[in-house]
Amino acid sequence: MFIELNSVIMAPGERGLSHTRSYVLTNFRLIQWDEGTRSNVSLPLHIIKEYKLTPNSAMFRVVNGIVNVVGKLVPREQVRAALGLKEYSGITAGDQRRLCEMSGIPFIHENQPYNRWSWVGFHRPFSRHFYTTFAWLKDEVVFTYWPDSFILTNYRLYQFDAKKRKVYMFPMHMVETFESRGNRLKLKATTGEFEIKGTVPRQDHLLAVWQQRCWDEINCDYLEWLVMPYSRIDAIHPLSQYTIADSVTPKTMFEATETRQEMQATASSGTTAGVVLVKPQIKNRCTNCNAPMSYETIDWVGPDQYKCEACGATHNVDYVRM
Repeated sequence: MFIELNSVIMAPGERGLSHTRSYVLTNFRLIQWDEGTRSNVSLPLHIIKEYKLTPNSAMFRVVNGIVNVVGKLVPREQVRAALGLKEYSGITAGDQRRLCEMSGIPFIHENQPYNRWSWVGFHRPFSRHFYTTFAWLKDEVVFTYWPDSFILTNYRLYQFDAKKRKVYMFPMHMVETFESRGNRLKLKATTGEFEIKGTVPRQDHLLAVWQQRCWDEINCDYLEWLVMPYSRIDAIHPLSQYTIADSVTPKTMFEATETRQEMQATASSGTTAGVVLVKPQIKNRCTNCNAPMSYETIDWVGPDQYKCEACGATHNVDYVRM
């Protein structure tokens, strides 16, 4: 059930920084016991882009997905210190790939146009099906999601219709108009008009993704991959054709940051949308049990969902335009 330090196989140059029965933190990795899956989750530090830590839960936004962990978590100060060392920034591509293989996470190289999603950690069957079936495209990130209903990335929308009991995949470059109100989404795409009932993305979230138009930077030959399963893409365009020199030191593509209270969505070049600044707010009291809530007491269950510590009721973050 717990992690033993002598059972952890260290990579060359890796050394332990902190260790308890529930986690091991090194200069290269975080190995955390996950109560959700009852297993160890190993996460290389060099793939972390953003993170949110509470005493009982954590959300790590990595290069190719989101990793959720629940249980007795490593303190945020220790993660911040390990990321501040940046000892992983000088390791070679071969060492990075070895760390990913030891962690059970796909190795992402900057020259690869696609790969697999990372789906380690605690996920619901709906999101696990998406991560294990479909391919991750270069620079694709999860914008927001609801565990059993939808996943909205900067390229596509994976949506479950609660009334028809069907799952839809909408590439955002094929979407012409959309209207989201309450539990209903009306969407017009190049393939037809759709009306979906259930938990759907908010109008402002869809608008923010639309304004960014990140899909304009994808090679037009790869756009059809958004609706293809990984097995089919790998058959027609195998990753083996991309040779990676193990001795090369990859360039750092980003710097890991801790989630702040203020967030921003920036439109890509070539659009006139400018910059949309939004500030997230949480409720002062739970609407279910009336218990007081604050940023220090709530548990995060997603990028914009949190639950009450007293009764476990889930709430959505309210974004206020600045």
